[in-house]
Amino acid sequence: MKKRIFVVLLVLLVAFSAFAKGDSEKGPATKADDKVLTGALASATPKEFTIFLNFNNMPFNMDWPVWKKAAEMTNVSFKGIIPQSNSNEEEAFNLMLSSGDLADVIGFKSIAVLEELGRDGGLIPLNDLIDKYAPNIKALMDKDVVFRNASYSLDGNIYNIPKNQELFSAEYWWIRNDWLQKLGLQVPSTVDDLYKVLTAFRNNDPNGNGLKDEVPLFDRAGWKMPDEYLYLWDTSTEFYVRDGKIVFEPLEKDFKVGVKNIVKWYKEGLIDPEIFTRGPKSRDVLLSANQGGLTHDWVSTGNYNNTLAKSIPGFEMVAFAPTMDQNGNRVERTSRFPGVGWSISSTAKDPVTIMRFFDFCFSPAGYELMNWGIEGETFARNADGTKAFTDVVMKSEMSPLGYLRSQGVQYRIGMKQDQNYEYAFMTEAGKKATKLYNDNLDWFRLDQAPYADGVLGLRYTPEDESAYQKIMGNIRPYVDEKFQSWMLGTADFDKDYDGFVKELKSRGIDKAISINQKAYETYMKK
Repeated sequence: MKKRIFVVLLVLLVAFSAFAKGDSEKGPATKADDKVLTGALASATPKEFTIFLNFNNMPFNMDWPVWKKAAEMTNVSFKGIIPQSNSNEEEAFNLMLSSGDLADVIGFKSIAVLEELGRDGGLIPLNDLIDKYAPNIKALMDKDVVFRNASYSLDGNIYNIPKNQELFSAEYWWIRNDWLQKLGLQVPSTVDDLYKVLTAFRNNDPNGNGLKDEVPLFDRAGWKMPDEYLYLWDTSTEFYVRDGKIVFEPLEKDFKVGVKNIVKWYKEGLIDPEIFTRGPKSRDVLLSANQGGLTHDWVSTGNYNNTLAKSIPGFEMVAFAPTMDQNGNRVERTSRFPGVGWSISSTAKDPVTIMRFFDFCFSPAGYELMNWGIEGETFARNADGTKAFTDVVMKSEMSPLGYLRSQGVQYRIGMKQDQNYEYAFMTEAGKKATKLYNDNLDWFRLDQAPYADGVLGLRYTPEDESAYQKIMGNIRPYVDEKFQSWMLGTADFDKDYDGFVKELKSRGIDKAISINQKAYETYMKK
């Protein structure tokens, strides 16, 4: 497959050259458009482009009301090339590449993959188009250094217009406050306090059913759970920055402290015994059964205070500060950052109009449409100018966000996400949680590169990336396997550790650290 994609990209290089030549002949038409475009129009006449987007297993749907409205406002519409029955984004993406028939607009879950496609000629650099036709995007780049850094590839080109985030905080620590009150406990402040609280949840029957069925610590994202729990001791199974230097944390002393505690907690029943297998429904299952006590999750965790109020009288989840670790630090590693948006392929015949539409999404009108939907349908405007979602959103059988996405709102595109849209459907618990974390940015290490699901958001040269992926493809599964065996008690951590370090060295971890150090220094120079 890789060889076939490489051949396709070589063909696209030729297509890109032809495009560059053809674009130089479009000057008069562009000027003519400039004279007649008013308001939100991106084109003087209706134009349709193909688009490759798949977000949360939802392929782009041109019939979504918000995108029909956008077409009315801009004269630009998009036709998705992914069948609605195909929810596998990676499979669809590889199929598109191997066919050589690229959509005009392309988005994908990985910025690194998009940038590689851009460097290979499958996407066009957007720098000049932004300067000439995207005043709203350009203004945001001038104002927001994080957004600007996320936009540029290592070769100095912009291939991807990111989705920007106004809220900084992301996931929070949540605890059953009603259980704390029943057992006469305080919200834990240190990791040692947390251990005592979880032990009480396990042994003192806070749900009152006479059974020892409580699951004190759980997580619905089992695939990334090891790192979220290891954060409690300021460590992980990944790379991190310490005093300006990249370290691989399994080689550091805090990793030993973290793993030994995780092993102890799991053996004592403080951690969900099905953590690796229960899956994404674990939050629903354990909270609805009145069994879950504490988790690290998004603001939607506060919604259960309302949905479970009748079935579990007194049920209350509250957010609390990250506990202080063994070194006396209070750190939250998870935050928001500009993410994947969309790009223009080298086969697109009218990139100017596409860029104008991209810019529309950052304009006041587009910003409102893509965040709130259609006035009078999904939201209403209050007398003071603020907005509120209508009952069709708030009382839908779906979650508010689920309903909005079914209308095409908050899709994964290049846009600026309005923090107020989230506040508009947050419960009181959610608002308090967000304010707690947003008001305490000292909990976050702001000098790091973005920390996406436990992985530093670094970029590599093609040569470094190839070497790095080869090394980590041999290291990552080994680390995950060893950690799981230690946690489940099928292997002894103390006996294994020296051999574990030796094996990491033999598999090239020092080279991987060096590559990451170079990438980090490049990031910090932006």
